[in-house]
Formats: sequence, C-alpha cells, structure tokens
Amino acid sequence: MRARKKKKRKILPVILLIILFIIVCFGVTAFSYLNKIKTVKINDKNLGVTEESKMPFNNVEGKHKVKNILLMGVDNQENASDSNIVLSIDSTAKKIKMSSLMRDTYVDLGEGRPITKLNYAYHYGGCDLSVKTVNELFKLDITDYVKVDFEGLMKIIDYVGGLEINVNEQEFKYLNSYAKDIAKITNTKYTPISAPGKQLLNGQQATAYCRFRYDNNFDYGRTKRQRDVLFKLFNKFKEIPVTSYPDTAANILPNLETSLSQLELIELGVNASLYGKNGIAETRCPYDGLKSDATIKGIYYMKWDQDKNVEKLHKFIYFE
Repeated sequence: MRARKKKKRKILPVILLIILFIIVCFGVTAFSYLNKIKTVKINDKNLGVTEESKMPFNNVEGKHKVKNILLMGVDNQENASDSNIVLSIDSTAKKIKMSSLMRDTYVDLGEGRPITKLNYAYHYGGCDLSVKTVNELFKLDITDYVKVDFEGLMKIIDYVGGLEINVNEQEFKYLNSYAKDIAKITNTKYTPISAPGKQLLNGQQATAYCRFRYDNNFDYGRTKRQRDVLFKLFNKFKEIPVTSYPDTAANILPNLETSLSQLELIELGVNASLYGKNGIAETRCPYDGLKSDATIKGIYYMKWDQDKNVEKLHKFIYFE
C-alpha cells in the first residue's frame, strides 16, 4: 500500500499537439509564428547519450529509424518535472509514439546528489539533467526537449473553449480540491463542478483532472487522464478556423519552451502531421510485472527491473 502524500501540483504535457497544430495548420507560414516560442540552447555534450544509445539494435534486422524528444510538464511551485513523456517520431513505421515515464521511478542522479525520483532530476539540474537522466536510465538518445507549466496548460485549454470529459465518481471526489489549489496559485476564480458525469471542463478544471493520483489507479490513472486530455486537445486544435491562426499562435506559443530550432520544429511537425493520421501509439514505463512499490522513510518510490523494462521500452519505440 503506497503512502499517501501531500498533494502535488501535476500538469499535462500538451506539447506534441501544439507542435502538430502549428505545422498542420500554419504550413509554410509557420516560421512567422514559431518565433513566439522560447528557445534555449542545451548542452548536448553532457546528455548521457552513448554510442550504444545512439544506435540501439543497430545490427538487428527490423530496427526502425526514430527521433526521440522529451516532453516535460513542469511544476514551478515544486520545481519538478512531474510529467515526462518520450515522443518518438518513427519514420520507418510512419507512427507517432508516446511513452509515459512514471514520476516516482527510483533513480540515482549521481555526482553527490541524493537518490530520489525521476521527476526531481529537473529540481537538481533543470532540463539538461532531466534529459540526461532519462537517457541514462532508459538507454535513449534524446538531445532535445519541449516543456510547458500547468498555468500555461490552463490557458491553452481555456483558449480552445474547454474540453468535454466524463468525470467518474472517484475523479469527482478529488477534482474540486485540486481545482481550488490551482485557483489559488494562478490567482483565478475557483470554479468547482457540481456532479460527476460527462461535462465541459474549463482550463482550471481540466488541469485539476490531470493532477490527482489518489484514486484507485494512483499514478497510472493520472498518466492515462493526461493522455486522454492530450488527444481531446489535439482534436480541438483541428477544428480551429484558418482565420484564427494568428490569434491562436499568439495565445498558445508563448507558453512553451524548447531546445529545438525553428527548422527542427518544422521538420518534426511535418513528419508528425503525416504520421498522426495513423493514430498515436502509447505505453508507460516501468511496466506492470517489472516494478515494485517501496516506501522508504515514509516516501513512496517505484523500484524497477531496469534491464527488462528498457528491453520492453526499446521494442515499443524501435520495432513496433
């Protein structure tokens, strides 16, 4: 039984659909809008990328050509990346894949830092250490990231007019308390929902829907809700009329930060928009049966069989 902790401010990484939206909708005019995204340089010499992770299974027949990017949802109050998703653009299978990495995964950050959880790599070393930690843990070759904070997410959801979500009884039990917390942090009016069921959630409510993890499904339910909201947002973006593109870009893009250049964003988005027609494959890691719950000094951690989890994750990313 995992220890119940103080509420954390969780957010949803919606970066994938933002990038898709920009490219699919803006086409050749994307350059004039992409400069609204905050771009930063990342130290690509110290990201934990090895020759093995650059070319995993290089001599194995059937290996796909894949570009991996880390999508991060950052909690600025706690200074942690509580949502971490590996976005994989598979140009061989022509697929988009998303791999949710569980925030409580037990990690050793090295260099005298404490053994902690995956989400605290950001706390101790920002985006660079987050990327490096994911690469070293999961034997990946990530050299770029995109991040958003939960206040930015709230603004994005409000901009598209909210999302229709079916809130079950358990989710209703927690949603309002988290919405109240978000209202306080963002200095916005608290708007609770009155009952469970299918309904239109505003940015505050939908962000709260993505935050809690104390229902029966714990963090697994939270990451599933994140992905569900992401897909709903993507569908909302597809409905935006051409005449609204400039206003949409002005409202959405300033909420993002990335190490990708404008050219890289264009290339990524073109491929993703083409492959997105085939749907988005998803997984989460560590996997069931290859992990165990542990409470150390009153704090919950997810211990895991690294070798077997990495093998299964690589199969999903590079061979399916």
